[in-house]
Amino acid sequence: MSCFNPTPIPPEDDMTRRFLVTWLAALMLAGCGGPIISDPVGGPGGGAPPMGGDPSGDVGATPGGAQDMGLARRKIAEGIVPAPEDFVAEGLYSEHDLPLDGPPCEQTLCLRTATGIATALDTGRQEVFVQVGLSSNVNPATFRRKPLDAALVIDHSGSMHGEPIEAVKEAARRLVAKLDENDTFSLIIFDDSAQTLVTQSPVKDREALLRAIDTIYDAGGTCIECGLRMGFQQLAKAQTDAGRARRLFLFTDAMPNVGMTGEGEFMTLIRSNSSEGRDTTVFGVNIAFSQSLVTAISAVRGANSFYLSNPERTRTIFDEDFDYLVTPIAYDLKMALTPAEGFKVEAVYGLPGVAPGASQAEMNVSTVFLSRRRGAILARLSRSSDVAPAQSVMTGDLSFQATEGGTSRTTLTASYEGSEPLSGTESWYSQRSVRKTVALTNFILGARSACEQWKKGERAAARAQADRTAALLQAEADRLDDAPLRTEAELAFKLAALMVP
Repeated sequence: MSCFNPTPIPPEDDMTRRFLVTWLAALMLAGCGGPIISDPVGGPGGGAPPMGGDPSGDVGATPGGAQDMGLARRKIAEGIVPAPEDFVAEGLYSEHDLPLDGPPCEQTLCLRTATGIATALDTGRQEVFVQVGLSSNVNPATFRRKPLDAALVIDHSGSMHGEPIEAVKEAARRLVAKLDENDTFSLIIFDDSAQTLVTQSPVKDREALLRAIDTIYDAGGTCIECGLRMGFQQLAKAQTDAGRARRLFLFTDAMPNVGMTGEGEFMTLIRSNSSEGRDTTVFGVNIAFSQSLVTAISAVRGANSFYLSNPERTRTIFDEDFDYLVTPIAYDLKMALTPAEGFKVEAVYGLPGVAPGASQAEMNVSTVFLSRRRGAILARLSRSSDVAPAQSVMTGDLSFQATEGGTSRTTLTASYEGSEPLSGTESWYSQRSVRKTVALTNFILGARSACEQWKKGERAAARAQADRTAALLQAEADRLDDAPLRTEAELAFKLAALMVP
């Protein structure tokens, strides 16, 4: 395959552009100005181990915080260029199963590592990526969530008019359907003030609860603080019981204009209740949803968030994921990363509440939840020279507090296991999953960069970056033969098509 300098692609010809940028990505992967990717077995990196499958017996675990990237997906579907912050790394990771090979998991939370060496899309430099994978030994066949004290707090302000309020009411109905006689329930609505429709009481008359939900209509301003305070007051009526869970479910478009309106104020309120064992789940609706506010809120201990983008997403969350999303399995997961000599931690991705690109050698994940998918956190390291055979790149000291009591500590290592030196023009992956995680990370980096350029009015640069992102994602999806990754490539191409220079 020969390399050449292509002529510019007409911006209006998206089908031609898509074909050519995908072909150019293939040229890059073949060595035309880009990385050489080692084959699953053998290749220029000295031979990566077989890129293997699922660790048998493991179920998923994922950090708290955003559990999807639904807002960005919806905006693109509706022809809107998202804000850079709508691309949330931990949300994207949580939508994919990212298992790492290793010994069978024998405790509530298991941690493994895998190494990838590849080009970062934002800098064009070869970097070292270390994936920390999360899984659990909880048996899904016998798992039962704790009895739940649930407070539903529903935003019915004017901005929720139409589809958003109907989506919330349907979600509330599905939540009621997941409760049983061991649970308790309260229902609070708020606009510019709050009102309790159902006080905290055992779930007995389910039809009465559904009738109360049916009476909700949109009106007034948005005092999220009012709804939160009243909901937490309802939960506080129940005595603290280690055998029960207490959780406030907030349904909102996260656009407060009455009472507390700043992230710091909400964080204080939610943290203070978290310290008393009253946790929070945010369900977002509406195209005008404030992703940044909810990302901050859901990083609090015991908190998580989901975006209800469509009826199918709502069904999945409540029919398939509900028992897991209300089940923390570990708190205060602390990771201290020590790069090997010649390496430096440049960024960490997938930490709730931490912007992608923040450099942190010491990390803290406030909560890890049970999940149907194996989650991931990704550390990115720069290096001062070529990577040598069998070279250690990082060690990590990790500890966490299991929700059932007791502290666990472990040390993990990450290394390059190739038999030949790896230069700055080559790439290598120890496992299939880390390659996919790096591809997803490059999607976040490229999409954020393109949307930031678009926001600044740099339309040609934004389109070029979006094209590069889509092409590389498509090439990796084809190389891995990964259907979910192909879906992300489709999304990336749709984003690029919106950016007409």
